[in-house]
Amino acid sequence: MNQNINKNALIHLGEFREEALEKKFNDAEIIRNLNYVKFTILIVALVYFIFIIPEYFILKDTNDFISVLICRCIIVALLIILYFKVSRDRKFDSLIYWVTAYEVIISLSFIYISNKFPAPDFMIQSFSVMVMILAIFLINNRWLYSIFTSLFISIGYFVFAALSFEDVSSSEFIAAVFHIMLVVLLSSIASYSINYYKRIQYLNNIELIRMAEHDPLTGIYNKAKFNKEYTGLEDRGKQNNAHLSIVMFDIDNFKEINDQYGHLTGDAVLVDLTGLIGKHIRNSDLFIRWGGEEFVLTFPDTPLLQATEISEKLRGLISDHSFEKIGHLSCSFGVATYREGDDLDSVIRRADERLYLAKRSGKNKVM
Repeated sequence: MNQNINKNALIHLGEFREEALEKKFNDAEIIRNLNYVKFTILIVALVYFIFIIPEYFILKDTNDFISVLICRCIIVALLIILYFKVSRDRKFDSLIYWVTAYEVIISLSFIYISNKFPAPDFMIQSFSVMVMILAIFLINNRWLYSIFTSLFISIGYFVFAALSFEDVSSSEFIAAVFHIMLVVLLSSIASYSINYYKRIQYLNNIELIRMAEHDPLTGIYNKAKFNKEYTGLEDRGKQNNAHLSIVMFDIDNFKEINDQYGHLTGDAVLVDLTGLIGKHIRNSDLFIRWGGEEFVLTFPDTPLLQATEISEKLRGLISDHSFEKIGHLSCSFGVATYREGDDLDSVIRRADERLYLAKRSGKNKVM
């Protein structure tokens, strides 16, 4: 229940309160639906231009037809530009503003073209506005921007209709206003629900990924994350001739701590220890709970000697640290580095063997 409350607090007006989180969500949505977005742009361009066929027969004035044709060609050209922008540009920050601008431009073109018809039907034009509003809310855009665009075209159409349709009765005009605004209202409610639940689902997916890759007790990465990341680290090391060092360490005499103080205290020690280590490693280093009281550190771009020095500093930090209830403890470390022909198992095996040697040599050592 508390988690749902927290998630609800993160969302306001159909989007995340936190700008960085909203950006990540929008980027993920566009990447996931990239082919659909590109296909939709092409379909909109095609459908928009096809309307020139009936207009050829309706518009008797050649100048009016040419002006409408030019208008449609400009819009289609703009849509093609948008298509190539979406296809080539992987920075999607401004795409929402582009989409909103295009919606406004297309809405204005609709009003402009409607003004060229010799005897436009008020009810058909009103129905067309409703269809455009529905289309606006179907496009993946910020909820408030969709409302703004739909209100923009609605009010623009009302002004145009009031000035252009002289034979429309007040009851017909009011009925059209009522139905168009009803479509805006219902579409806004439906769009808000979709935007809200999409973001809730996004948060749930993030939580599932976090649970799959993190140790539930300490919050650091688990074996699954290590297996996933190791290949990339290994490939980067091969390409750049960079060093990759692996450190395996565990808590000395941890069973005695559990036996003497209980498992809850043992768990608190693990949390305290991982917090201490996490403050003294780089963001690029992976910190893994391997199992029980055993941990693995990966040091990208770090040769064996430097990794050994870092491990020695960590060993000293742990020895000097006073843990609640139990006081001081020690850890033993085994350090290995990637060599040509190695795989994940071989590097881990060497680090494990050196950890075993550190244990055999009296513990609280780096081998």
